[in-house]
Amino acid sequence: MASIIRIKRSSGTAKPAALQWGEFGYVTGIGSFGGTNQYKDRIFLGDDSTTAYPVGGHYYTSMMEHQPGTIPVASHNNRNSDKGVVAIMAPATNSGLGGAESLKVNQWNVDNLRLDGNTVSTTDTDGDLILDPNGTGRVLIPDDTSLSFGSDGDSSIEYDEDGTNKIQVNGAPWIYNNSVEFESDTKIGDIKIQDNIISTASGSGNIMYLDPYPDGLSNEGTVIIKGDLQVDGTTTTVNSTSKTLNDPILHIGDVTSTRTVMVDASSGATSLTLDSVVGIHTGDSLSGTYISNPTTIVSYNTANKTIALSAPTTAGISTTAQVTITHGFDSNTDRGISFAFNTSSGSSNNKTGFFGMDDSSIAEHHHPHLGNHGTHADDSRRWTYIPDATISDNVVTGTKGFLDIKGIYYQSGDYSTGGVVYFDDDGLQRSTNAVASPVSTSKQILTAVTKNTLDLTVAITVSEGDIIIQDTTGAFGIVETDVTASTTVDLIGVEGTFNTTNNLRKESSLGSNINLSSVPSTVHVIYINKPQWTSTLDGGAF
Repeated sequence: MASIIRIKRSSGTAKPAALQWGEFGYVTGIGSFGGTNQYKDRIFLGDDSTTAYPVGGHYYTSMMEHQPGTIPVASHNNRNSDKGVVAIMAPATNSGLGGAESLKVNQWNVDNLRLDGNTVSTTDTDGDLILDPNGTGRVLIPDDTSLSFGSDGDSSIEYDEDGTNKIQVNGAPWIYNNSVEFESDTKIGDIKIQDNIISTASGSGNIMYLDPYPDGLSNEGTVIIKGDLQVDGTTTTVNSTSKTLNDPILHIGDVTSTRTVMVDASSGATSLTLDSVVGIHTGDSLSGTYISNPTTIVSYNTANKTIALSAPTTAGISTTAQVTITHGFDSNTDRGISFAFNTSSGSSNNKTGFFGMDDSSIAEHHHPHLGNHGTHADDSRRWTYIPDATISDNVVTGTKGFLDIKGIYYQSGDYSTGGVVYFDDDGLQRSTNAVASPVSTSKQILTAVTKNTLDLTVAITVSEGDIIIQDTTGAFGIVETDVTASTTVDLIGVEGTFNTTNNLRKESSLGSNINLSSVPSTVHVIYINKPQWTSTLDGGAF
């Protein structure tokens, strides 16, 4: 019989307490990594200190009893109760891995993460796949490499480093189901959005279209603007046959306007570049953040759209900031509405009409020495209508048109009930005083009457029709109503100018003057040369 060499062995669960140096020991049975069977199915070897160390056994070799490069199922290891396996790398045949010099396995699992073929996936139900670099590390996608979406790559994102040097989004349209924020300027086609400004992109022209209904005709749809609408341009054209406004009052010619700062200004700046200087004049006041109060516009430049300030800014002002201009300049321009129409066929019959306020003065043209138009201290700013107008620098000229109305009312105090309307030499419509009863104007004489009210230093008693004369000045007038011991008297038909220096006298029926021993303390001019009808011309008593 052949010789049998056996090493120390045990069917128990404990490892050898001690083994001599170079001595083997074996614990039989199917083992596990921990627990009561943690020493089974292992071979031990004693060191020079008689300590037993595991050096092998079927517990370990059962983990490697499979084909290299293939990770078997757990049931493949029926010797090891842990069912674990050791990955045995096989030569890679994929040229992308470097041929036979590289090694691989067919699948790799780490916790809930699986590497299989070209797929990185999770193995837990509904498990997330997380890419989480440590610290400031980044998830990098190489240049000119697409990050694609969909099994067929229906849409992708790519940094096109070799081409446009920009991020390219390709394929299927994108839908954003939440808000999108852009920290910098955004360009969509030829439209640029930066901060709170929507503009055309540089080099794309100077026209921007808002088309609320591109599927319809060119003039269909509605653009709704919530809030105020400010138009800084000089011309606004509305190609519409009708227009409806809910505002009860349409306001034109504002004395304040808003401008946008176009170039950053440092603290202490004495000039600003604006989006427009149209309508700005020297002397206009300026207000806004970091604008000293008061600050006025010293000068302006229409070429570069800059304004010079009377006071420096208190801090830096950034581009897109808003400033308010309050106009302090009389432009001497008309205000109103102009309109175009055609009187017949052919463009030669195109006309421009105007209705509104005429800012010029008739008195300045006809009676510059008077400085006023009759009894009007300022006859400028009149309502006018010109059917064939010429408009130059917002000043309207042309022949006045006809007025077709049912009637006309005078402002309270500027009319006399039951009087007669007439026109003076300069075309100003006037009215007479009221008459006591209806009369025929052919039997009446139109006279011009001036009325004064005198406040007196000493009370007097005079009768209606008495003539009061002032010493030195020679001014006189007729007592309108009886007064008794009164310090106030009304005079009509006044000739000359009363002062507050000279004495008053009453003209007697005999031609002599009775000293009233009273001097005017105040002279009130009620009206000058007011026309009135009368049937009597009285030369006075003598």
